[in-house]
Amino acid sequence: MHPSITLTGGGPGAVAALKRHFRAATRALGTKAPLVAYVGSASSDDKGFFAMIAAALAVNGTRVELARTASRRASVAVAKKLLEESDLIFVSGGDVEHGMKVLKEHGLDDVLRHLASGGKPMFGVSAGSIMLGREWVRFPGDDDARAEIFPCLGIAPIHVDAHAEDDDWSELRTLVRLLHARGDRAPIGHGLTTRGGVTVSAGPQGVKVRAIGTAIPRVGFARGKVVDRAPLPVSALAKKK
Repeated sequence: MHPSITLTGGGPGAVAALKRHFRAATRALGTKAPLVAYVGSASSDDKGFFAMIAAALAVNGTRVELARTASRRASVAVAKKLLEESDLIFVSGGDVEHGMKVLKEHGLDDVLRHLASGGKPMFGVSAGSIMLGREWVRFPGDDDARAEIFPCLGIAPIHVDAHAEDDDWSELRTLVRLLHARGDRAPIGHGLTTRGGVTVSAGPQGVKVRAIGTAIPRVGFARGKVVDRAPLPVSALAKKK
């Protein structure tokens, strides 16, 4: 089975757009009162952040519960049970590398991959969207020359960055350059805008990526350098939603 995956940019001023994209994802579940498991690993289960996001998402009977992964009271068994019982898993924002470290330490990265392989719908925002993607880039010592790739969950088989319009997707451009340097053919990076995102589906005919909310900037590699590709336009289906 192939899960329904929604990746959104988030960031300052994105609450209204997040709610709109989330409503579309929960409507597709066909459940009157869906249970959403909130994964806050990237923010160390920050209570204030969870309260803010949960309040925004808990509409039309939706129940949002925190799957504790990083706090002192975190129980891997309890978190796993909630993830398994949920109708949708919401991966929230924060720090990508920290979030992946927390999940891996508790073996929950493999749990999420297993659930996704069984068709569990996934929804990401900001760093959570990057975590659901294939890989991301770190900068040891804040040195661009030492930038390196590290793996993420790979549930969405694409590379993304989130709400980085103001710096023209500089980290995404670095990632694409590194992907090319290691031998990836025609690497593409998707820039999830503050009010936009993508839905991703993978099947026998390949990976389908659809823009939602706004057109989605893309960068690639050609003629020895990172270049802008044509933005991914919002589909007619997404506009109707």
